[in-house]
Amino acid sequence: MKEAEETTRARTWTVRALWTVLAVPASALVTAGSFGIAYGVARAPDRWASQLVFVGAVLAVGCLIGLAFLLLDRHREFGKLDVVAAVCVALTTAAFVYALEQQALHDRGRVERAVVTSVFHADGAGGLSDGGRVARLADLSGHRLPGTVGAGHLAVGDRLTVTVDPEGKFAVRRGPRPGTPTFWWGISAVPAACQALVCAVIGYSTARQNEWYWRFRRREAAAPKTAV
Repeated sequence: MKEAEETTRARTWTVRALWTVLAVPASALVTAGSFGIAYGVARAPDRWASQLVFVGAVLAVGCLIGLAFLLLDRHREFGKLDVVAAVCVALTTAAFVYALEQQALHDRGRVERAVVTSVFHADGAGGLSDGGRVARLADLSGHRLPGTVGAGHLAVGDRLTVTVDPEGKFAVRRGPRPGTPTFWWGISAVPAACQALVCAVIGYSTARQNEWYWRFRRREAAAPKTAV
């Protein structure tokens, strides 16, 4: 009897460990998907297209994750840990997007002088310090540069140094060419690591819930049937 209990206990902890360990590479696959989303956004030809790619890809990944949980564990409820994992996915994706943009400007950005052609207010743009004021720029030959920059104290006709993406995939950026975005690559690794940890906890929790569910089912099956 004691030997059977020890065997059962060993089997139980083995299953728990497997669920916990396998959740980590599953989280890594989701992180790889986050990088794929960010890369798709970076390759989109314009800002609106990149936003559509981002939203569509996040929804697709969310549906796939939800389907996987539905198929693998139908009786498991969506909980707070799942929300935390989803937030980590969103933060990782956003950090990847920004890091890829900075990396592209560092690798191929062209520093040049630009002139302010117009200044206006745009909701949600320009940053808090600029009060929503943004400026449109053109190079010294008169060609309009993509995107806008925070206007600050700029006025029409002012000149400033900017970094331009020769391929036109990213908006113009004030100042010299950015350095290697090592900091942002590191920042993107933080929510990815938190996501892996949370997924490991989710795996362990799922194994525990599975034990409870199947124990309940066995007791229900073993209970004597009452006549109706």
